[in-house]
Amino acid sequence: MIEKSEYLGRIDRLAARMREAGLDGVLLTGESNIDYFSGFRHHAPWTLFARPFFQVISADGRSALLAHTFLEPEMRRTAAVTDIRTTSSSGPAPVQQVKELLQDLGMLSGKLGMELGYEQRLGISVHDFEALQQALAGIEIADASMLLWQSRMIKSRAEIELMRQSAAVTSAAFAAAFEAATPGMSEADIGRICGETMIAQGAERPGFILITSGPGNYHVLSGKPTARKLQQGDMLWMDMGAVVNGYWSDFCRAAYFGKRAAELDAYQARVLEANDAMIAATRPGVPVQKVAEAAVREFKKHGIEVHLGSGRIGHGMGLMSTEPPHVALYEQTLCEPGLVFTIEPRITNDKGVFNCEELLVVTPTGAEVLTTAPRDITYIH
Repeated sequence: MIEKSEYLGRIDRLAARMREAGLDGVLLTGESNIDYFSGFRHHAPWTLFARPFFQVISADGRSALLAHTFLEPEMRRTAAVTDIRTTSSSGPAPVQQVKELLQDLGMLSGKLGMELGYEQRLGISVHDFEALQQALAGIEIADASMLLWQSRMIKSRAEIELMRQSAAVTSAAFAAAFEAATPGMSEADIGRICGETMIAQGAERPGFILITSGPGNYHVLSGKPTARKLQQGDMLWMDMGAVVNGYWSDFCRAAYFGKRAAELDAYQARVLEANDAMIAATRPGVPVQKVAEAAVREFKKHGIEVHLGSGRIGHGMGLMSTEPPHVALYEQTLCEPGLVFTIEPRITNDKGVFNCEELLVVTPTGAEVLTTAPRDITYIH
Protein backbone atom coordinates (compact mmCIF):
# COMPACT_ATOMS: atom_id res chain seq x y z
CA MET A 1 0.00 0.00 0.00
CA ILE A 2 1.11 3.56 -0.61
CA GLU A 3 1.94 5.58 2.51
CA LYS A 4 -0.18 8.65 3.29
CA SER A 5 2.98 10.75 3.27
CA GLU A 6 3.39 9.97 -0.44
CA TYR A 7 -0.06 11.37 -1.22
CA LEU A 8 0.70 14.54 0.73
CA GLY A 9 3.96 14.87 -1.20
CA ARG A 10 2.03 14.60 -4.46
CA ILE A 11 -0.23 17.45 -3.34
CA ASP A 12 2.79 19.61 -2.48
CA ARG A 13 4.45 18.95 -5.84
CA LEU A 14 1.24 19.71 -7.74
CA ALA A 15 0.85 22.94 -5.76
CA ALA A 16 4.38 23.97 -6.78
CA ARG A 17 3.54 23.26 -10.42
CA MET A 18 0.37 25.30 -10.09
CA ARG A 19 2.29 28.29 -8.80
CA GLU A 20 4.71 28.03 -11.73
CA ALA A 21 1.78 27.83 -14.17
CA GLY A 22 -0.13 30.71 -12.64
CA LEU A 23 -3.00 28.59 -11.30
CA ASP A 24 -4.59 29.36 -7.93
CA GLY A 25 -5.90 25.82 -7.52
CA VAL A 26 -7.37 22.78 -9.20
CA LEU A 27 -10.78 21.16 -8.91
CA LEU A 28 -10.59 17.42 -9.59
CA THR A 29 -13.62 15.32 -10.56
CA GLY A 30 -12.01 12.28 -12.24
CA GLU A 31 -11.78 9.11 -10.15
CA SER A 32 -8.16 8.27 -11.02
CA ASN A 33 -6.98 11.80 -10.23
CA ILE A 34 -8.75 11.84 -6.87
CA ASP A 35 -7.26 8.42 -6.13
CA TYR A 36 -3.78 9.67 -7.06
CA PHE A 37 -3.90 12.88 -5.00
CA SER A 38 -5.98 11.79 -2.00
CA GLY A 39 -5.48 8.05 -1.47
CA PHE A 40 -9.22 7.40 -1.63
CA ARG A 41 -10.10 4.77 -4.23
CA HIS A 42 -13.77 4.45 -5.14
CA HIS A 43 -15.22 0.96 -4.73
CA ALA A 44 -16.87 1.10 -8.17
CA PRO A 45 -14.83 3.44 -10.40
CA TRP A 46 -16.62 2.26 -13.52
CA THR A 47 -20.09 3.39 -12.29
CA LEU A 48 -19.66 7.00 -11.26
CA PHE A 49 -22.45 8.80 -13.14
CA ALA A 50 -24.42 9.20 -9.90
CA ARG A 51 -23.06 10.96 -6.81
CA PRO A 52 -20.04 12.80 -8.28
CA PHE A 53 -17.23 13.60 -5.86
CA PHE A 54 -14.54 16.25 -5.82
CA GLN A 55 -11.09 17.16 -4.60
CA VAL A 56 -9.82 20.73 -4.35
CA ILE A 57 -6.10 21.48 -4.13
CA SER A 58 -4.96 25.06 -3.64
CA ALA A 59 -1.71 26.56 -4.89
CA ASP A 60 -0.54 26.86 -1.28
CA GLY A 61 -0.91 23.09 -0.78
CA ARG A 62 -4.21 22.82 1.09
CA SER A 63 -6.68 20.16 -0.02
CA ALA A 64 -10.22 19.03 0.74
CA LEU A 65 -12.63 16.36 -0.46
CA LEU A 66 -16.38 16.69 -1.08
CA ALA A 67 -18.38 13.47 -1.45
CA HIS A 68 -21.73 11.85 -0.78
CA THR A 69 -22.28 10.83 2.82
CA PHE A 70 -22.24 7.17 1.71
CA LEU A 71 -18.52 7.46 0.94
CA GLU A 72 -17.52 9.40 4.06
CA PRO A 73 -16.61 6.49 6.39
CA GLU A 74 -14.27 4.89 3.86
CA MET A 75 -12.80 8.27 2.94
CA ARG A 76 -11.98 8.96 6.58
CA ARG A 77 -10.45 5.51 6.94
CA THR A 78 -8.25 5.55 3.82
CA ALA A 79 -7.69 9.08 2.49
CA ALA A 80 -4.56 11.06 3.28
CA VAL A 81 -6.64 14.24 2.97
CA THR A 82 -8.42 14.87 6.27
CA ASP A 83 -10.61 17.86 5.33
CA ILE A 84 -13.68 15.94 4.16
CA ARG A 85 -17.01 17.63 3.39
CA THR A 86 -20.21 15.75 2.58
CA THR A 87 -23.40 16.11 0.58
CA SER A 88 -26.59 14.08 0.57
CA SER A 89 -27.39 14.85 -3.07
CA SER A 90 -27.70 11.90 -5.44
CA GLY A 91 -28.86 13.97 -8.38
CA PRO A 92 -27.07 16.88 -10.03
CA ALA A 93 -23.63 17.86 -8.83
CA PRO A 94 -23.73 19.88 -5.56
CA VAL A 95 -22.58 23.07 -7.28
CA GLN A 96 -23.33 25.35 -4.33
CA GLN A 97 -21.32 23.19 -1.96
CA VAL A 98 -18.40 23.11 -4.42
CA LYS A 99 -18.54 26.90 -4.49
CA GLU A 100 -18.57 27.07 -0.70
CA LEU A 101 -15.58 24.74 -0.52
CA LEU A 102 -13.63 26.87 -2.96
CA GLN A 103 -14.56 29.96 -0.95
CA ASP A 104 -13.28 28.33 2.25
CA LEU A 105 -9.94 27.74 0.54
CA GLY A 106 -9.81 31.31 -0.78
CA MET A 107 -10.33 30.34 -4.40
CA LEU A 108 -13.35 32.35 -5.56
CA SER A 109 -11.18 34.50 -7.80
CA GLY A 110 -8.16 33.92 -10.00
CA LYS A 111 -7.51 30.88 -12.15
CA LEU A 112 -8.85 27.39 -11.45
CA GLY A 113 -7.55 24.32 -13.25
CA MET A 114 -9.83 21.43 -14.24
CA GLU A 115 -9.57 18.20 -16.26
CA LEU A 116 -10.46 19.75 -19.61
CA GLY A 117 -7.83 18.48 -22.03
CA TYR A 118 -5.39 15.78 -23.01
CA GLU A 119 -6.60 12.31 -21.99
CA GLN A 120 -8.64 13.69 -19.11
CA ARG A 121 -12.40 13.54 -18.50
CA LEU A 122 -14.64 15.44 -16.14
CA GLY A 123 -16.53 13.34 -13.63
CA ILE A 124 -19.60 15.56 -13.94
CA SER A 125 -22.10 16.08 -16.74
CA VAL A 126 -21.91 18.90 -19.27
CA HIS A 127 -24.96 20.50 -17.64
CA ASP A 128 -23.30 20.33 -14.22
CA PHE A 129 -20.14 21.87 -15.66
CA GLU A 130 -22.17 24.70 -17.19
CA ALA A 131 -23.91 25.29 -13.84
CA LEU A 132 -20.51 25.33 -12.14
CA GLN A 133 -19.20 27.88 -14.63
CA GLN A 134 -22.17 30.14 -13.88
CA ALA A 135 -21.72 29.79 -10.12
CA LEU A 136 -18.01 30.57 -10.44
CA ALA A 137 -18.41 33.57 -12.70
CA GLY A 138 -15.51 35.37 -11.06
CA ILE A 139 -13.05 32.55 -11.71
CA GLU A 140 -11.18 31.76 -14.92
CA ILE A 141 -11.39 28.00 -15.54
CA ALA A 142 -8.34 26.63 -17.33
CA ASP A 143 -7.04 23.25 -18.50
CA ALA A 144 -4.87 21.49 -15.92
CA SER A 145 -4.42 18.22 -17.82
CA MET A 146 -0.70 18.54 -18.52
CA LEU A 147 0.05 19.49 -14.91
CA LEU A 148 -1.79 16.37 -13.80
CA TRP A 149 0.09 14.12 -16.22
CA GLN A 150 3.42 15.69 -15.24
CA SER A 151 2.64 14.47 -11.74
CA ARG A 152 1.24 11.08 -12.66
CA MET A 153 3.50 9.85 -15.49
CA ILE A 154 6.61 9.30 -13.36
CA LYS A 155 5.85 6.49 -10.93
CA SER A 156 7.20 6.15 -7.40
CA ARG A 157 8.82 2.99 -6.09
CA ALA A 158 5.54 2.07 -4.38
CA GLU A 159 3.58 2.47 -7.62
CA ILE A 160 6.11 0.41 -9.57
CA GLU A 161 5.92 -2.33 -6.96
CA LEU A 162 2.12 -2.45 -7.27
CA MET A 163 2.40 -2.77 -11.06
CA ARG A 164 5.04 -5.46 -10.59
CA GLN A 165 2.58 -7.34 -8.38
CA SER A 166 -0.20 -6.84 -10.94
CA ALA A 167 2.06 -8.25 -13.68
CA ALA A 168 2.87 -11.28 -11.50
CA VAL A 169 -0.83 -11.92 -10.90
CA THR A 170 -1.51 -11.68 -14.63
CA SER A 171 1.41 -14.02 -15.38
CA ALA A 172 -0.12 -16.55 -13.00
CA ALA A 173 -3.42 -16.26 -14.87
CA PHE A 174 -1.72 -17.01 -18.20
CA ALA A 175 0.04 -20.01 -16.69
CA ALA A 176 -3.17 -21.40 -15.18
CA ALA A 177 -5.10 -20.92 -18.41
CA PHE A 178 -2.50 -22.59 -20.63
CA GLU A 179 -2.08 -25.47 -18.21
CA ALA A 180 -5.83 -26.13 -18.13
CA ALA A 181 -6.62 -25.47 -21.80
CA THR A 182 -7.70 -28.42 -23.92
CA PRO A 183 -9.60 -28.71 -27.19
CA GLY A 184 -13.32 -28.61 -26.53
CA MET A 185 -13.11 -25.92 -23.87
CA SER A 186 -14.67 -22.59 -24.75
CA GLU A 187 -13.02 -19.19 -24.73
CA ALA A 188 -15.38 -18.35 -21.87
CA ASP A 189 -14.05 -21.34 -19.90
CA ILE A 190 -10.52 -20.00 -20.33
CA GLY A 191 -11.58 -16.51 -19.37
CA ARG A 192 -13.20 -17.82 -16.20
CA ILE A 193 -9.97 -19.57 -15.18
CA CYS A 194 -8.04 -16.35 -15.75
CA GLY A 195 -10.40 -14.25 -13.67
CA GLU A 196 -10.54 -16.77 -10.81
CA THR A 197 -6.74 -17.03 -10.79
CA MET A 198 -6.31 -13.27 -10.62
CA ILE A 199 -8.57 -13.04 -7.57
CA ALA A 200 -6.91 -16.05 -5.93
CA GLN A 201 -3.48 -14.48 -6.49
CA GLY A 202 -4.45 -11.25 -4.73
CA ALA A 203 -5.88 -8.99 -7.42
CA GLU A 204 -8.46 -6.45 -6.38
CA ARG A 205 -10.28 -7.44 -9.55
CA PRO A 206 -9.62 -8.54 -13.12
CA GLY A 207 -9.06 -5.46 -15.24
CA PHE A 208 -9.91 -6.99 -18.61
CA ILE A 209 -9.63 -10.34 -20.37
CA LEU A 210 -9.51 -10.36 -24.18
CA ILE A 211 -9.41 -13.63 -26.12
CA THR A 212 -9.35 -14.54 -29.78
CA SER A 213 -8.87 -18.00 -31.25
CA GLY A 214 -9.07 -19.93 -34.49
CA PRO A 215 -8.70 -19.12 -38.19
CA GLY A 216 -10.83 -16.22 -39.34
CA ASN A 217 -10.80 -14.59 -35.91
CA TYR A 218 -7.23 -13.40 -35.47
CA HIS A 219 -8.09 -9.86 -36.52
CA VAL A 220 -10.46 -9.53 -33.53
CA LEU A 221 -7.96 -8.14 -31.05
CA SER A 222 -10.47 -6.57 -28.68
CA GLY A 223 -12.81 -9.56 -28.43
CA LYS A 224 -14.33 -10.64 -25.16
CA PRO A 225 -14.37 -14.39 -24.43
CA THR A 226 -17.11 -16.20 -26.38
CA ALA A 227 -18.74 -19.63 -26.38
CA ARG A 228 -16.50 -20.70 -29.28
CA LYS A 229 -14.97 -24.15 -28.65
CA LEU A 230 -11.20 -24.42 -28.99
CA GLN A 231 -9.91 -26.89 -31.59
CA GLN A 232 -6.69 -28.54 -32.71
CA GLY A 233 -4.79 -26.16 -34.96
CA ASP A 234 -6.09 -23.05 -33.17
CA MET A 235 -3.95 -20.32 -31.77
CA LEU A 236 -5.33 -19.04 -28.46
CA TRP A 237 -4.25 -15.41 -28.03
CA MET A 238 -5.05 -13.53 -24.83
CA ASP A 239 -4.51 -9.94 -23.73
CA MET A 240 -5.13 -9.37 -20.00
CA GLY A 241 -4.52 -7.17 -17.02
CA ALA A 242 -5.20 -7.40 -13.30
CA VAL A 243 -5.79 -4.51 -10.91
CA VAL A 244 -3.82 -4.51 -7.64
CA ASN A 245 -4.66 -1.68 -5.23
CA GLY A 246 -5.80 0.41 -8.18
CA TYR A 247 -2.74 -0.19 -10.40
CA TRP A 248 -2.91 -2.03 -13.71
CA SER A 249 -0.85 -4.37 -15.81
CA ASP A 250 -1.54 -5.14 -19.46
CA PHE A 251 0.19 -7.72 -21.65
CA CYS A 252 -0.54 -10.60 -23.99
CA ARG A 253 0.61 -14.16 -24.61
CA ALA A 254 -0.39 -16.98 -26.98
CA ALA A 255 -0.73 -20.76 -27.08
CA TYR A 256 -1.19 -23.17 -29.97
CA PHE A 257 -3.12 -26.45 -29.98
CA GLY A 258 -0.82 -28.77 -31.86
CA LYS A 259 2.80 -29.74 -32.44
CA ARG A 260 5.55 -27.15 -32.52
CA ALA A 261 5.50 -25.32 -35.85
CA ALA A 262 8.61 -23.68 -37.27
CA GLU A 263 6.54 -21.11 -39.17
CA LEU A 264 4.79 -19.90 -36.02
CA ASP A 265 8.05 -19.77 -34.09
CA ALA A 266 9.64 -17.71 -36.86
CA TYR A 267 6.90 -15.07 -36.68
CA GLN A 268 7.21 -14.98 -32.90
CA ALA A 269 10.99 -14.62 -33.17
CA ARG A 270 10.61 -11.53 -35.36
CA VAL A 271 8.35 -9.95 -32.74
CA LEU A 272 10.72 -10.78 -29.90
CA GLU A 273 13.62 -9.24 -31.83
CA ALA A 274 11.56 -6.05 -32.17
CA ASN A 275 10.76 -6.19 -28.45
CA ASP A 276 14.45 -6.52 -27.59
CA ALA A 277 15.30 -3.59 -29.83
CA MET A 278 12.70 -1.44 -28.09
CA ILE A 279 13.99 -2.45 -24.65
CA ALA A 280 17.55 -1.60 -25.71
CA ALA A 281 16.43 1.81 -27.00
CA THR A 282 14.77 2.70 -23.69
CA ARG A 283 17.06 4.83 -21.55
CA PRO A 284 16.86 8.17 -19.74
CA GLY A 285 16.86 11.26 -21.95
CA VAL A 286 15.68 9.40 -25.08
CA PRO A 287 12.36 10.51 -26.60
CA VAL A 288 9.75 7.75 -26.50
CA GLN A 289 9.55 8.23 -30.27
CA LYS A 290 12.97 6.54 -30.54
CA VAL A 291 11.63 3.46 -28.77
CA ALA A 292 8.92 3.13 -31.42
CA GLU A 293 11.44 3.74 -34.20
CA ALA A 294 13.53 0.81 -32.92
CA ALA A 295 10.66 -1.59 -33.65
CA VAL A 296 10.14 -0.14 -37.12
CA ARG A 297 13.84 -0.60 -37.96
CA GLU A 298 13.90 -4.15 -36.65
CA PHE A 299 10.85 -5.18 -38.67
CA LYS A 300 12.22 -3.55 -41.81
CA LYS A 301 15.28 -5.82 -41.62
CA HIS A 302 12.91 -8.68 -42.39
CA GLY A 303 10.77 -6.78 -44.89
CA ILE A 304 7.90 -6.45 -42.39
CA GLU A 305 5.88 -3.28 -41.99
CA VAL A 306 5.30 -2.62 -38.31
CA HIS A 307 1.63 -2.74 -37.34
CA LEU A 308 0.40 0.74 -36.42
CA GLY A 309 -3.32 0.07 -36.77
CA SER A 310 -3.95 1.72 -33.40
CA GLY A 311 -1.50 4.54 -34.12
CA ARG A 312 1.00 3.35 -31.52
CA ILE A 313 3.08 0.34 -30.41
CA GLY A 314 2.63 0.75 -26.69
CA HIS A 315 1.24 3.05 -24.02
CA GLY A 316 1.72 4.31 -20.49
CA MET A 317 0.29 2.47 -17.49
CA GLY A 318 -0.70 3.28 -13.93
CA LEU A 319 -4.06 3.90 -12.31
CA MET A 320 -5.60 3.48 -15.76
CA SER A 321 -5.04 0.67 -18.24
CA THR A 322 -3.74 3.19 -20.74
CA GLU A 323 -2.18 6.53 -19.90
CA PRO A 324 0.28 8.89 -21.54
CA PRO A 325 2.75 8.59 -23.09
CA HIS A 326 1.96 6.81 -26.32
CA VAL A 327 4.79 4.69 -27.67
CA ALA A 328 4.44 6.12 -31.15
CA LEU A 329 6.48 7.74 -33.90
CA TYR A 330 5.13 11.17 -32.92
CA GLU A 331 5.75 10.96 -29.13
CA GLN A 332 8.32 13.50 -27.90
CA THR A 333 8.04 12.71 -24.18
CA LEU A 334 11.50 11.96 -22.79
CA CYS A 335 12.18 8.71 -20.97
CA GLU A 336 12.85 9.35 -17.28
CA PRO A 337 13.43 6.91 -14.43
CA GLY A 338 10.01 5.86 -13.18
CA LEU A 339 8.22 6.18 -16.52
CA VAL A 340 6.22 2.99 -17.15
CA PHE A 341 4.87 1.89 -20.53
CA THR A 342 4.10 -1.17 -22.61
CA ILE A 343 5.72 -2.25 -25.86
CA GLU A 344 3.64 -4.30 -28.29
CA PRO A 345 4.92 -4.68 -31.87
CA ARG A 346 2.66 -7.17 -33.60
CA ILE A 347 2.31 -9.39 -36.64
CA THR A 348 -1.25 -10.53 -37.37
CA ASN A 349 -2.04 -12.93 -40.21
CA ASP A 350 -4.14 -16.00 -40.97
CA LYS A 351 -1.78 -18.12 -38.82
CA GLY A 352 -2.40 -16.21 -35.62
CA VAL A 353 -1.52 -13.16 -33.54
CA PHE A 354 2.19 -12.77 -32.88
CA ASN A 355 2.53 -10.21 -30.14
CA CYS A 356 4.43 -10.41 -26.87
CA GLU A 357 3.45 -7.23 -25.08
CA GLU A 358 5.74 -6.31 -22.19
CA LEU A 359 5.56 -3.77 -19.37
CA LEU A 360 8.73 -1.67 -18.93
CA VAL A 361 9.90 0.79 -16.31
CA VAL A 362 12.67 3.22 -17.18
CA THR A 363 15.62 2.94 -14.78
CA PRO A 364 18.65 5.23 -14.34
CA THR A 365 20.61 3.00 -16.76
CA GLY A 366 17.98 1.64 -19.17
CA ALA A 367 14.81 -0.38 -18.71
CA GLU A 368 13.51 -3.15 -16.47
CA VAL A 369 10.90 -5.58 -17.78
CA LEU A 370 8.15 -6.05 -15.18
CA THR A 371 6.42 -8.90 -17.03
CA THR A 372 7.77 -12.38 -16.35
CA ALA A 373 5.46 -14.73 -18.29
CA PRO A 374 7.28 -16.91 -20.89
CA ARG A 375 7.66 -15.01 -24.15
CA ASP A 376 7.51 -17.93 -26.58
CA ILE A 377 4.33 -19.52 -27.88
CA THR A 378 3.07 -22.23 -25.52
CA TYR A 379 2.33 -25.49 -27.39
CA ILE A 380 -0.53 -27.58 -26.06
CA HIS A 381 -0.47 -31.17 -27.37
